[in-house]
Amino acid sequence: MANRVSAYHSTNETDPDKHHVFSDCPNGQQIPAANRRSGTNGWPLCGSCKNMGG
Repeated sequence: MANRVSAYHSTNETDPDKHHVFSDCPNGQQIPAANRRSGTNGWPLCGSCKNMGG
């Protein structure tokens, strides 16, 4: 079962402009802690998070 968390996104400009809502999202897990920020930044939900039930 996916673990839903508060929305987060990457501040790295080379990363896709998407936000995540699951701690076990494979795309979100690749964001280093230094680049991770809370919120959606106005970006759409990541496809993996959508597939996980987001």
